[in-house]
Amino acid sequence: MDLSARKWNIMEHLALISDAGLLEQIEKFIKTKVADNDDITDLEYAEFEEAIARHERGEATFHSEEESIRLIRGSGTAKA
Repeated sequence: MDLSARKWNIMEHLALISDAGLLEQIEKFIKTKVADNDDITDLEYAEFEEAIARHERGEATFHSEEESIRLIRGSGTAKA
C-alpha cells in the first residue's frame, strides 16, 4: 500500500471515531509530531492531488460508514 493509500485509510478510520477523548488524544499526538513542520510539503501536496485525481477517474474506492465498520470489525468484506 503506497503512502497516499495509507493516509486515506487512516482518514476513513478517523471518520468513524465518536469518542471525544480518543480524538483529543489523537489530536495531541499529531500536534506533537508535526509541531516543527506545520507546512505541507510539495510531495504531500502532490500525493493529495493524485489521490483526488484517482477518485475523480473512478480509480479510488471509498467505503460507506457501514462498510468501513464491517471491515474494521474483521468481516474482511466491504459488501454484505
